[in-house]
Amino acid sequence: MTLSRPLRASALAAAGLLSISTLAACSGSDTGGDGGDGPDIVASTTVYAGIAEHVAGEHASVESVISDPTADPHSYEASPADAAAVTSADLVVYNGAGYDAFVDMALENAGDLPVVSAVDEFERATSTSVAAHSHDHGDDGHDHSHDHSHDHDAEPGTTTNEHVWFSLPTVVAVAERVAEELAELDAENAETYRDNARGFADALAPLEEQVDAIHDRGHFAYAQTEPIGAHLFEAAHMVDRTPPGFLSAIEEDSDPSAADLTTTLDLLRDRSVDFLAFNVQTETLVTGRVRDTAEEAGLVVVELAETLPEGEDYVTWMTGIVDNLTAALDGVQPSGDAGH
Repeated sequence: MTLSRPLRASALAAAGLLSISTLAACSGSDTGGDGGDGPDIVASTTVYAGIAEHVAGEHASVESVISDPTADPHSYEASPADAAAVTSADLVVYNGAGYDAFVDMALENAGDLPVVSAVDEFERATSTSVAAHSHDHGDDGHDHSHDHSHDHDAEPGTTTNEHVWFSLPTVVAVAERVAEELAELDAENAETYRDNARGFADALAPLEEQVDAIHDRGHFAYAQTEPIGAHLFEAAHMVDRTPPGFLSAIEEDSDPSAADLTTTLDLLRDRSVDFLAFNVQTETLVTGRVRDTAEEAGLVVVELAETLPEGEDYVTWMTGIVDNLTAALDGVQPSGDAGH
């Protein structure tokens, strides 16, 4: 689906919006479960709801606070109803590290509530910590605290990229943690939850094999409009040639410098990269121009997103992404080896 090209929505609403005085239903849709007899899971986005669904099966209900497939979680404006849904859940599943900060704000009023943070599982799975990001809004309403493109400047063993659902070992670990939390809440179905988590891991195993196969072929180079898929690409030992200044500007909802934009477009025109990774949820006039240039140069565009496309579960969605990536590189000689 081709989306229109709006700039990002306004930044997160103030913490005061997260008052739990309104005990209304969650803004996301109920995506499954047993109608209320089992544990109630609330996830921040459809990505984490999708992972939880695989584990919950028929024995628990799953809701996503953000259900709009075009919404950008970075700038999601949470409501009191969202906060009420989080604080009344039996289990909360979210990203963490400031990505879905509205959950952290709601949890301040939740007491001792079971929580699965994907960032925590990323740290356990990869031995790499994720630097937390605050949401400091300037006078123009934009969030100026995010700078996810300079991982090479991070402390050793630390990353500034919080988009950890593109790390396959991490989502497996998230599913395992969800299973253990549900087993505590619903001992009668504990083994079913654990079996479902193992089934989820088995479904992702072929994708990990595909990523390993790309890794073994050499260092492919790519450009990107935002670094949301970087953990997947790093697992394949790919090389990002996008100018850091271009990425920083796009994430701050500002125009990149003429020099950074020219460099990015030249990378594509000259086919100095093997594909373009494109975030469909934050398309602007600038990123649209980048995509058009890639397509004119005959480069494959691998579409990424921050929430699940409507009607798809996590496994189906990620299978499509990895298949597209594999197809983009079929018969291509790695262009990033020269830099290694």
